[in-house]
Amino acid sequence: MKCKICQSESIHFANAKILDKYNIDYFKCQNCGFVQTEEPYWLSEAYTNAIASSDVGLVFRNLQFSKITSNIIFSIFAHSSKFLDYGGGYGLFVRLMRDEGFDFYWYDKYCDNIFAKGFIAESEEEKYELVTAFEVFEHFSDPLTEIQNLFQFSRNILFSTELLPENNPKPGEWWYYSLQDGQHIAIYTVKSLAIIAERLGLNFYSNGLNLHLITEKQIPEVLFENLSYAPPPNNKKPSLITKDYLQVIGKTEEIEQELTTTSPLAPQQEKFKVIIDGVFFQSFKTGIARLWKSLLEEWVKDGFSENILVLDRGGTVPKISGVNYRNIQLYNYSMAAFDREILQKICDEENADLFISTYYTTPISTPSVFMAYDMIPEVLGWNLSEPTWQEKHFGVRHGVAYITISENTARDLVKFFPDISPESITVAYCGIDSNLFPASSEEINSFKTKYGITKPYFLLVGARSGYKNGILFFQGFDQLYNKHGFDIVCSSFDPVFEDEFRVYTSGCTVHKLQLNDLELRLAYSGAVALAFPSQYEGFGLPVLEALACGCPVITCPNSSLPEVAGEAALYVNYDDVEGMVNALCDVQKPAIRNLLIERGLAQAKKFSWRKMADKVRSVLIKTSLLNLKLRAVNLIIFPDWLQSEESLYLELAEVIKVLGTHEDRNQITLLIDTSNISENSEIDVNLFLSSIVMNLLMEEDVDITDGLEISPVDQLDSLQWEVLLPRLHSRIRLNNENEEAIAQAKLETIPLILLDNLTNMRFISEA
Repeated sequence: MKCKICQSESIHFANAKILDKYNIDYFKCQNCGFVQTEEPYWLSEAYTNAIASSDVGLVFRNLQFSKITSNIIFSIFAHSSKFLDYGGGYGLFVRLMRDEGFDFYWYDKYCDNIFAKGFIAESEEEKYELVTAFEVFEHFSDPLTEIQNLFQFSRNILFSTELLPENNPKPGEWWYYSLQDGQHIAIYTVKSLAIIAERLGLNFYSNGLNLHLITEKQIPEVLFENLSYAPPPNNKKPSLITKDYLQVIGKTEEIEQELTTTSPLAPQQEKFKVIIDGVFFQSFKTGIARLWKSLLEEWVKDGFSENILVLDRGGTVPKISGVNYRNIQLYNYSMAAFDREILQKICDEENADLFISTYYTTPISTPSVFMAYDMIPEVLGWNLSEPTWQEKHFGVRHGVAYITISENTARDLVKFFPDISPESITVAYCGIDSNLFPASSEEINSFKTKYGITKPYFLLVGARSGYKNGILFFQGFDQLYNKHGFDIVCSSFDPVFEDEFRVYTSGCTVHKLQLNDLELRLAYSGAVALAFPSQYEGFGLPVLEALACGCPVITCPNSSLPEVAGEAALYVNYDDVEGMVNALCDVQKPAIRNLLIERGLAQAKKFSWRKMADKVRSVLIKTSLLNLKLRAVNLIIFPDWLQSEESLYLELAEVIKVLGTHEDRNQITLLIDTSNISENSEIDVNLFLSSIVMNLLMEEDVDITDGLEISPVDQLDSLQWEVLLPRLHSRIRLNNENEEAIAQAKLETIPLILLDNLTNMRFISEA
């Protein structure tokens, strides 16, 4: 069967029963991935009702799309023009848009107009600034013809249809096939929609999920992605859409499961909370996005996700089961100061102990951990007055602890911010996805056939210009005596091949591909080598990915790259063309090539997202304890705050006096547990301790402020205790203690000392 989009061969993909009676076949295009059914003879029966009974999300969808469409029209189109909703259903969307002041009209050949009477598109000759077509494309039996008919109304079409997920689910594995109604007969991919736009001579934009724009206008891709999300309201009650859908399609057993899994949990002990701002996801889906998605997935596995709240900017953060989200507005650099206020308000509302951003945002006062991915702008002398780098530097100054993804980035961070103590920086290397491993020869051959790669090839991944230094590879490649025996594969988001490189590839085929993760594994596995001659990297994830796939690597011995590749790469100085030529020749030699592959696979095993997640988690927990001002010697007491104030005062005063006059007081922190102070207690801990310190000074001339550090310890959760316990030297025994708190803290391994023994006890040995 031929693909209805690109006319390539479509192979049998699946078989499924629709309308509970017809067994039909599905076919998937080998080129563009478009999924189509066999000729849909059942449609007249499927459309007994124009709106499927299972479409319980109709109202919610219209409300969401009305907000999104308003934003898109204001930002891209002439908002005073006429607009058309094609396949307008009951007319609810038209009514909503007209309520918002947009001159919208309704068009639908099959459905009754209920809400937009009086605003029907009378003539098919009328032209409109923009046509919307929500949940229409998947119903087309002849997509190209029907889509071309759409464009008789306008050269700009905003439409929704769910994209086939990358794991290629079959009917029964993905709800969007809508088997019970039999109306969804066309399932699209990004590539299939891009082909349609190209045939029409128009531009294509997508949010990568369900909303797309084919238009004559040229806009930044990031702009459409940002505009194509509307944050759902912060409902106090969970939506019943899922339950209603399961009920309509007769999945009664799953309703009970859904109710069980969404029922309210019993109150639990309050955990320390970290807020993560997912701001990076609103603009990019590159390596940093992969890093944070991987960390969140690992933290779900170990339970740390229970301590996390992710701020979801306009619905752009990937939804991972087990992660808590809070929807907030999209970030705008022109309103950075206002954004800080909003973040602080959220931190206060959520009782956050700590804040970390995926990309440089900060609250006002909540302690922040700053993650530095690289110092490229600083090292390469970029314009640091640009808003992005201004916010980065603000974030650096606001940080109380730092994480970098390489030792080199840590050194550069201190170099440009000398006030930062190296001890406050933790290096946490990136990991490698488990689905990256050497592909079989059959998989590689299938990949090469799919993309018409007929020769051995060198691979470049990501950007090639500027500091990425792709010019070095092309100059070296041009001098290979056998260069015409090779192809070049370039995988990046930008399909354009730069003119500056064309002079070096004359007579050779350059394949410009936009590969997904599964295809990238095959590209790595089949390549002669990955050429990655970057002048500077914060980490160098493509290098690690290539090593994991058994792909030899040619890179430069600068910045973080030697940390990633170790002894498993061929190194060439960033401006050494002759060295690049030699490396391109050496990597063709079987002995060298096999050695590099063997070393590369071993090197890749040193990196994992689990290791990184553990390190980052440890930093976050340790940073949440910074307010305790831990020192070389940390002693803890557990007074019973329910005893009389007089006896409590006398006991604490004695402990503080002994430690305040101790020879090692400059190295001691006294931790005082306050966990059993009731909410109704009249005791203010800080005032109470201050009065003790003041009275010791006035009555006994003992200046506690000269050395000893005193830190109240409020409720800590189990993770914080795990980090604190190894830092504790001893517990001082009191006459009246909070036995419950002692038991919860699990102090069995901590030495117990008596107050009478403290005076003559030395904690710090003299040099």
